[in-house]
Amino acid sequence: MNLNITNHAEDVPFSFMVQDLLTGNIEKSQAKYATYKKMNGIAAIDLPDIETAISLHFKKGSLVIEPGVNPDAAVVIRTSSENVMDLNAINIRWGLPYYFDEAGRKVLAMIFGGKIKIKGLLTHPILLTRFTIIMSVM
Repeated sequence: MNLNITNHAEDVPFSFMVQDLLTGNIEKSQAKYATYKKMNGIAAIDLPDIETAISLHFKKGSLVIEPGVNPDAAVVIRTSSENVMDLNAINIRWGLPYYFDEAGRKVLAMIFGGKIKIKGLLTHPILLTRFTIIMSVM
């Protein structure tokens, strides 16, 4: 399995956490690898409480991680550092994120409560869904 991940955000420790998480998730699941190979677009994670942000440039089987929020990012997830890990706990059922268990309801409550803000939630649902699938540790 060749993931072809390049990290240009060496000055951002969070980038290595995301890289390691993605590598581990994708390597242990053929379904996640197939999803990763289909991804095309830019997703960003912004953690303002610790002044950290990264952009992930997906291009059908390759990923480049860069510092900051790319202005062309189709999906931007903005939350606190303590909430970001809750996103990884979402279960995947039938190939989609599952929001009807405890972990899913917690994430939905944070979205509706404004603790997690997602640019592209309605305008780029395919990229967001695929990103959620490969980020999920479940």
